[in-house]
Amino acid sequence: MRCINIASLKPGDVLGRTIYDHSGRALLVEKTVLTENFINRLVGHGVVSVYIEDPKCPLGGEDIISQRTRQVAINTLREIATSISQTSFTRKQDNGRRISQLVEDIIEELLNRKDSLINVIDLKDYDNYTYAHSVNVAVLSLVTGISLGLEYSQLKSLGMGALLHDLGKIFVPLEVLNKSGKLTDTEFAQIKKHPEQGFAKAKEDDILDAPARAVILQHHEKLDGSGYPGNRRGKDIHNLAKIVAVADVYDALTSDRPYRARWAPAQGLEYIYTIAGSHLEVGIVAKFVRNIAPFPLGSLVKCSNGMTGYVVENEINPHRPVLQVDDIKIDLNTELNITITNIVT
Repeated sequence: MRCINIASLKPGDVLGRTIYDHSGRALLVEKTVLTENFINRLVGHGVVSVYIEDPKCPLGGEDIISQRTRQVAINTLREIATSISQTSFTRKQDNGRRISQLVEDIIEELLNRKDSLINVIDLKDYDNYTYAHSVNVAVLSLVTGISLGLEYSQLKSLGMGALLHDLGKIFVPLEVLNKSGKLTDTEFAQIKKHPEQGFAKAKEDDILDAPARAVILQHHEKLDGSGYPGNRRGKDIHNLAKIVAVADVYDALTSDRPYRARWAPAQGLEYIYTIAGSHLEVGIVAKFVRNIAPFPLGSLVKCSNGMTGYVVENEINPHRPVLQVDDIKIDLNTELNITITNIVT
């Protein structure tokens, strides 16, 4: 099973994982043999990448958390966003309880993970992006928080703040959020208001504690003071917000967007390294990158000598994995003259 761009699909390909629409209903289930009509249906729903079965690829991407937990989280965030105008105290408290339970479920799954590396290439459709992105940021933030040795109460605040870090984007017009071209100064100013708007809404509804609200307000701040909305520097940025900032940048880069294709995991990690110290906290970045496989299991990669192969082992050295090339395995830890040039989509 491997991940490919929707443009590369062809009739006869077999779907490797079920595709869900923005309401959580299955559009097409795994093992479906794709036809031209099925492919057009996926395109019409804004799906940009899918997993397909590939007999040459012995492995495939595994979810960091269960598909059920992920879908419940996405649906819950959408429902909360839809009902955000509700003034009922009971409704607000219910939203708080739902978010709290979600975070507890995610933490439990992460603490029980057996894999030390995250090997997934995540897929999001355009309409679902904000909610799926928020779930990913929460998961990646919590994985990092666990690696940093945070206490459970801190993990709860981190997870709840991360899930709602983009809460303020409900006040930004969809045509601005999903614009394929360059934003105007006015449109970018609208985007830059979302941390303060989300913070104000979370405080008004009283569904998060102070550290979680700090995540919402400060996740776009940068160590050198060039971030927004408060131009905070270094120690003036809450530590939980620093964690979410790393996860937020990485997941945004490795997601398909209307204005650009997603970056490969290795590219996203490389960029994270380049802005560590100026924008992102070095110690947090160091922990973050140790949890992410730059070349996930099942990835089809192209090498400097022209060969292509599937990543079948990456635990010992994630940057120099073992590749399956036709019927033989190539260990890049011993074939030092060969380097990976890119992931084939």
